[in-house]
Amino acid sequence: MKVAVIGAGLMGAPMAQRLLGAGHEVTVYARNRARAEALAPRGARVAPSGPAALAAADVAILMLRDGPATRATMFAGEAPPDFQGRTIIQMGTIAPAESLELHRRVTAGGGDYLEAPVQGSIPQVESGTLLVLVGSTTEQFEQWSGLLHVFSPRPRHVGPVGQAALLKLCLNQMMASLMASFALSFGQVGRANIAPAEFMAILRETAMYAPAFDRKLDGLVARSFSAPHFTTRALLKDIDLMLAEAGAAGQRTAALEGVREVFALAVEKGLGGLDYSAVYEIVDAQV
Repeated sequence: MKVAVIGAGLMGAPMAQRLLGAGHEVTVYARNRARAEALAPRGARVAPSGPAALAAADVAILMLRDGPATRATMFAGEAPPDFQGRTIIQMGTIAPAESLELHRRVTAGGGDYLEAPVQGSIPQVESGTLLVLVGSTTEQFEQWSGLLHVFSPRPRHVGPVGQAALLKLCLNQMMASLMASFALSFGQVGRANIAPAEFMAILRETAMYAPAFDRKLDGLVARSFSAPHFTTRALLKDIDLMLAEAGAAGQRTAALEGVREVFALAVEKGLGGLDYSAVYEIVDAQV
């Protein structure tokens, strides 16, 4: 299949490699051209723009930073992209309203659109074990499940466009809240000279345990966050999207606003490009 991958960042690049490994013909575009060109030795073709990548493919996967980046990449020119007879699969994390607007513009141009945001990071991309959440019609889900199986053993059909985008935000805000909470407890444990191994052994026996705690443990112990699987800046963006959704629904958001405060301070302190667990440096700052 001729597939365009538009966006070759932390997730887009390994996703393109998965597609190449599955035998697909892949064209890549990235706003940072060097990232796209790094995939050329693996067999990817490099396009000069998002619309050009789309024109070379039957289906395009969007894996860009956010909604504004997606609009800027796909609709920057005076003429709209040629969507006629092509399918767009939006796999980044954007607001439900942004996904619905993309759906409107793509279908108005004669194309097909579905959303399939993912839960997981680089290791899950490389192993093909991402959780893929699909917002589409039943027919679209059946048509594109084969391609989505490159990334996931079991893509999940959530409902129509917009619902998968919302569910992804719900999951990501929990990820942020869990990390902030874990950082607070882990810092207190360290200050009390309780061994991290003892704390973790007890935590694993409780209902409060999450596997992410173990995945981030070594980084917290070493205070090393320089190999991000998901950046602090990206998660702050998702927190803001969730706050907008919850605020519009009339929900009380005080708890998430507190989490946002520490993530925003982490970005302000220059930790935005590090792994999101770097929020530990804000929650338990060394004096």
